Amino acid sequence: MKTKSKNHLGLLLLVGMLFLIWGVMGLMDSKNYTYSGYQTDGNNKIVQVEDASPAAVAGLQIGDVIQSTGGIPVTDTKALVERGRPEIGESREFVVDRNGEEVTASLTYAELSQKDSMLNNLAFVMGILFIVMGIFTHYRKKTVLSYTFAIFMLCFGFIFFNGPYIEPGFTERLLSALSITIVLFSFAALANYMLYYPPKSRYNLKLLYAPAILAALVFWGLEMTLPDSTSTLNLGIRIMIGAVIIFYFALSLYVLIRKYVRATPEERKVSGLNLMLIGALIGLLPILVYFTINTISPGTILPGNDYVFLTFIAIPVFFTLALLQKSTARVSVE
Repeated sequence: MKTKSKNHLGLLLLVGMLFLIWGVMGLMDSKNYTYSGYQTDGNNKIVQVEDASPAAVAGLQIGDVIQSTGGIPVTDTKALVERGRPEIGESREFVVDRNGEEVTASLTYAELSQKDSMLNNLAFVMGILFIVMGIFTHYRKKTVLSYTFAIFMLCFGFIFFNGPYIEPGFTERLLSALSITIVLFSFAALANYMLYYPPKSRYNLKLLYAPAILAALVFWGLEMTLPDSTSTLNLGIRIMIGAVIIFYFALSLYVLIRKYVRATPEERKVSGLNLMLIGALIGLLPILVYFTINTISPGTILPGNDYVFLTFIAIPVFFTLALLQKSTARVSVE
């Protein structure tokens, strides 16, 4: 049976070009990115301070709970957003709670470290790879399956682009909300592709996208209203983000493994499931483990956590090979 075609190549090219322009503008702005050298648990508690970093020089320590920066309380979202990002060489006063004692430290922001600059460039290259491989594969196959593949690949490519700095205001908040929506949509699009991949699973598309839509609506509300950043709100956002990512990544892996186990060796070869499984285990499993641990225990710093996103490289490589290899032979629906 011939696979139904769904071209829309021009639309994919347009979206891919817009995403690439966004990424290039962000890369050009990367010379203005600043480096502080500390990491929080998402609720203002410092869980990592890099050696010889501006944070270390300023005297910040693991376990410090940030109360204010530059005279603005960390709960005052509106004031923090209006102030905008720091500049290289700019100093800001940090007030932290250290075991019940108020401590003040002056942190001077530096330019990106060599490691962070390298990772930023690698992320940009990975974003290009996702977009190019998605469009190329659909150009070659021109099927509903390759169209579904291209959509998720384009959205995933967008994740790796930082985009340019936008001055604080309504436009900045609007673009931020749109960016978050695309990121959330990408996770759902990945699961959609896994479910659609032969043998196609029976599923409700509306229900599949429901978690991403609900989370996007929450973020739109937050971006438009800028409520105070309380501990309860921070915890709720962290759990929501973690739950959405874990749900879609776990669902994608479960669906693929289930299809692989049920298929015969010949069916795995014909449908490209062997390559799909390799790509998923390398590209998705480490990220799933990372987000699961980070959601449950945000203070845990895993070895190589700065580099874990690089495993995503397996997805465009192996998924593209699998789809190009996949036979047009009919495969039964699960």
